[in-house]
Amino acid sequence: MILSPASTIERNHASGVWGRVALDALFRKTATKHPDRIALADEPNRASWTSGEPRSLTYAEADTEISRLAGLFKALGLTPDSVIGLQLPNTTDAVIIVLAALRAGLIVTPLPLVWRGREIADALSMASAKAVITTDRLESAVAADWMRDAAVEVFGLRYVLGLGDDLPDGLVSLSAVLSEVGDEIPPADIVRGEKAADHLATLTWTIGASGKPLPVPRTHNHWVAAGLATILESRIGDGAHIVLPYSVAGLAGIGSGLVPWLLSAGTLHLHHPENVASIARHANAVNADFVVVPGPLAKRVATGLEGATTLAAVWQAGAERSNDAISGRTVVDVTLIQEFAAMATRREGETYAQILPLARSEGTGGISVAELKLDAPDGASSSGSGAASLLVRGAMVPDAAWPGAPSADWPDAADGYLRTRLIGLGDGKTISHLDINPFLGNSGLVGGISLDLAALDALYKGFEDLSDAAAFLGSDPVLGTRLYTAIVAKPGGSFDKSAFETYLADAKVGLQARPSGYMPVESIPRSDAGLVNRKALENRLQDLREAG
Repeated sequence: MILSPASTIERNHASGVWGRVALDALFRKTATKHPDRIALADEPNRASWTSGEPRSLTYAEADTEISRLAGLFKALGLTPDSVIGLQLPNTTDAVIIVLAALRAGLIVTPLPLVWRGREIADALSMASAKAVITTDRLESAVAADWMRDAAVEVFGLRYVLGLGDDLPDGLVSLSAVLSEVGDEIPPADIVRGEKAADHLATLTWTIGASGKPLPVPRTHNHWVAAGLATILESRIGDGAHIVLPYSVAGLAGIGSGLVPWLLSAGTLHLHHPENVASIARHANAVNADFVVVPGPLAKRVATGLEGATTLAAVWQAGAERSNDAISGRTVVDVTLIQEFAAMATRREGETYAQILPLARSEGTGGISVAELKLDAPDGASSSGSGAASLLVRGAMVPDAAWPGAPSADWPDAADGYLRTRLIGLGDGKTISHLDINPFLGNSGLVGGISLDLAALDALYKGFEDLSDAAAFLGSDPVLGTRLYTAIVAKPGGSFDKSAFETYLADAKVGLQARPSGYMPVESIPRSDAGLVNRKALENRLQDLREAG
């Protein structure tokens, strides 16, 4: 499926940023050139947090598995451009499945691991998914149960497949299906010629203006452009060892980890982030050349690293950032602009630079991989001066909406730009002080997942022990931006945290909609128009912390 306008395709190809090679073909090229090089490796303690023993696969071994699974997808009747949903932890199996689906010509929609019934069902329905694959468990959570409950609400879903030995009724074991059909699975043989990389590869997810999940469609070429933004700034070499603690479900995992791995023909070490120290230990054990880490944790991870490992510090645009110095190693700051773009900037000094350039250009024609612009409050476009809405376009930025998404949710703007929910300040050359949580903001980002704070207000107020409640964002000194809830208990009553969490679980909302902390207040501060003053709540939380 090609959604990009012909003019965009022609311009990006002429620049040299877009090419002819799809992501799965990049893998196959390396498998042909370096068949015995290790391609993928699980964390040694994999069995402690999900099913399956840890695996290490050469490019030749992984390529065989990819082709076999791609053939199975075709044999199951999943035709090119069918959508397959994935909700999988960070394992070799997840990467194999993604590349196999792409080799079969499918469109992959990886779902955030924090999503539960309602979000999963909404996303799979909007994507018109024909199949979905999950795992039996992730740590103590029974992930397969979430998928089974959500799948019954999705019309047209033909296959609900699972990994692991403890799958509930209603899920079919993918390994059992592979075992039953044996080794004689015909290859997928999907031929798309020179336009292969212009076809859609994925639908990743953010939240639209309606509060519903919004699919963000990207082609293979969009992803290559996103990977270039990181790989060129970090100067990752051939055969690099890369440690990735992000699941392959969005810009952080795919754009900053999976695609740089494919472009460098290296070894991808999949990591499950149980704690900060474990990331550094894993990197040291594999002599990592490159480690992707959440920006707020970069300083602590760097302290535990032994070699000359390059860090990619991933930040959410609009989130509060630490400016801790990291000396003695290369650091590339990757700023995620919601799910639309990523700006990679190599640190010239020891501390993080708050300012973003208006454009990041690559290619013989100087085309922008990502280009930022501020839109003046009166609607007049500006090159970046003053405070205004942030717009983004470029070779990594999706240029067309998914046909199944509400048209009003797609953030189109003029001249190929997408309008983000960020507000920024600029001086005509750079942009600074991006903010996702303005004075009366009703949207926010936590861990890369967009939240509709007004919708959460209504959800929280539905709990019987509360007379009022409001969601707001606050800064955690270690974890960065977190979700909090201001609560007003009913007169004479008290707030039961356990009962409230049970109420949220019964509502089948994902983990991202569950507060990390609660702040009792006498009343919720609101404007004359009745809008929640979330900044006042954030300031009150900070005052309480400083008071001890």
